[in-house]
Amino acid sequence: MEMLRSWWIWKCYLIVLMLLRGGTGVESFVGVNWGRHSTHTLVASSVVDLLLQNGISDVRMFAPRPNALVALEHSSIGVTVTLSRDFLLRDKFISNLQNVSEWVSNLIVPPIQRNVNITTVIVMHQPFLSATTKAPIVWNLTEVFKETRWALDSHNLTHVRTTTSHYTDAIKVAKTPSEAEFRDDIKDMMAKHLEVIAKTNSFFTLDILPITAIETYKWPVEFGFMDNKSNFTVVDGKYRYTNAFEFLYDSAVVALAKAGYPDMEVVLGQIGWPTDGTKDATPENAARFYRGFIPHMVNKKGTPRRRNKNIDAYLYTISDENKMSFPAYGPYIRHYGIYEYDGTPKFEIDFSGKGRKVLPPAAKGTVKLPLRWCVFNGNVTNEKHVELHMQAACNFSDCTSLQPGGSCSNLNFTSRVSYAFNAFYQLGTQDALPCGGYSGLGVITMADPSEGDCKFPVEILTAETVDDGRQVFYTVTYDSSSAAPFNLSLSLSVALLLFVIVLLAFNR
Repeated sequence: MEMLRSWWIWKCYLIVLMLLRGGTGVESFVGVNWGRHSTHTLVASSVVDLLLQNGISDVRMFAPRPNALVALEHSSIGVTVTLSRDFLLRDKFISNLQNVSEWVSNLIVPPIQRNVNITTVIVMHQPFLSATTKAPIVWNLTEVFKETRWALDSHNLTHVRTTTSHYTDAIKVAKTPSEAEFRDDIKDMMAKHLEVIAKTNSFFTLDILPITAIETYKWPVEFGFMDNKSNFTVVDGKYRYTNAFEFLYDSAVVALAKAGYPDMEVVLGQIGWPTDGTKDATPENAARFYRGFIPHMVNKKGTPRRRNKNIDAYLYTISDENKMSFPAYGPYIRHYGIYEYDGTPKFEIDFSGKGRKVLPPAAKGTVKLPLRWCVFNGNVTNEKHVELHMQAACNFSDCTSLQPGGSCSNLNFTSRVSYAFNAFYQLGTQDALPCGGYSGLGVITMADPSEGDCKFPVEILTAETVDDGRQVFYTVTYDSSSAAPFNLSLSLSVALLLFVIVLLAFNR
């Protein structure tokens, strides 16, 4: 009887909390994603310091990594963690739902007991990505969601909300938001999913990447910014759209209404602007995007279909992630960081939404490797041989800055090879991997080879290797004309062995 009474108390608390969140007197929050899918990660405590110094109230993580959660203990920061679909597939959780309960017991309950303010669990990240990405669709999302909800409730964690994050390609976007609806191939699954979301008084989470949408729907780049300086607008009956965010958000609102849930809350799980990897991805454009977007959120302006409504949003992301794969998003997905890989701010951003021109503080406690670089020795006797090694270096490391329109896209051949060699060299923390691979074409220099906006990085010391719960199960085809990298699903050691075998065969 006492247990039943306690259960009802928690239920009543949850209902009151939901009502308060939906009230007009409650401020929406602008949080940030903490992406850690990189070869060298910032120390977790340094990231938490950045969150606190910038007044960021909420953070979204893609996996409940214990060391990162320890750094969040006794802080006021609201934490959203993810039971990612790739993590599930990798560990075969989908075939054994009991393991979902174990995931909650082992990775969610202990940090909450240690005063980590976990507020939300995202049950799978973008489970319905389009088949064109070659990413497997999670067909039993509803069962996994129910199991996660049951596991949380069984530990009296009814205050922890559950949702699922969906990319905009889950919606068939037409010429106007009023024509939008969920994709035909996922309509039935989405209907079951939304029914469970509604029964648990939860919300729909939408991930928006405006620059990708602009490429997909052939919109002018100005449509990506809140201060649209072009004449391009979309008129949809009595509604008028001047930017991609409002268009895509209201497309989700319409799709939800057509599915029978016109009043369901929509939270932005990801939104941001990249700084490299394509022509319009620059620090200046990123600063401009946030300068318009954050005040729009803080001032509760809403969208044409939901005027003056609170919209919670997570900016994407705190720092660059050089291990991200990019079939669905473009090579610039690795450059969405507000901070550089070493914790240096890239541009002015005011997280408070007051419009101040402020450069956020740099991360403390980072230690850079020695200031030395690996460059090409200039031997072009066999240019095809050099290109082979350049391609191999890019296959393992990050060369997305060499992409057309990227910050290093104007380098000459020699400098492009140097960039690739240095990326490979820094990947190995300047000693685990040889300069120039195993080609003998690289030399070490202490003179910075950076040219203009093209920065040749020097990595930082890191105390861990993480995959952030987003293990990749598909590859990207290599394009030698643009030096685009692809990701291997093999471990680094196995991949390097294959690399050596190929080179030996080539040099015979």
